[in-house]
Amino acid sequence: VGGDPGPHTSLGVFLGIKAAVKWALGKDSLHGLHIALQGAGSVATGVALHACAEGARLSIADVDPDKAKKLADRAGGTVVSPDEVLSLEADVLSPCALGAILDESTIPALRVPIVAGGANNQLATPQDGERLLQRNILYAPDYVINAGGIINVCTEYLGDGDASLVRHRIEGIPTRLEQIWSEGAETGRDPASVADAMAQRLIGRA
Repeated sequence: VGGDPGPHTSLGVFLGIKAAVKWALGKDSLHGLHIALQGAGSVATGVALHACAEGARLSIADVDPDKAKKLADRAGGTVVSPDEVLSLEADVLSPCALGAILDESTIPALRVPIVAGGANNQLATPQDGERLLQRNILYAPDYVINAGGIINVCTEYLGDGDASLVRHRIEGIPTRLEQIWSEGAETGRDPASVADAMAQRLIGRA
């Protein structure tokens, strides 16, 4: 196990994006889809390379334009400005950099059916999950989709598995997301609220 948790996080985010695309768009592959990627760090790089290998088209933004260009060159993508990425017309917005980017000013400008990325704390407030729902934008709760790194660290810390078990656990992320989206569809609640309630049930605080 061990090593940089970035690749494990990237794999989970990539699988979560695929699950979101299946759920919202009915597609089994990212081939031909446009992903707007915010960030060009280790997690974003892994997501970009997985997505590019499946034939996705990438628009990449980072506060460091050199990092954005380097990743765009590797993944056959296009560089866009950090200001532009949140309002691009795309199939998926994947925030993999800053937190609190989804708020009452940015959500109305989104032109995507899906938000699924590895950044922590993407919603500025709990109400922003409801704002996404009102716009019919499918949201993958951040701490669910980006759990791959934590899964790896916990497996290493507890000593209860090897690399194959880590991958097996990461491959369970799409199922957990589907459970959240399904419960949200049944109850009319936004996925972030559903995920929070599930987490509280799992740790016995519900």
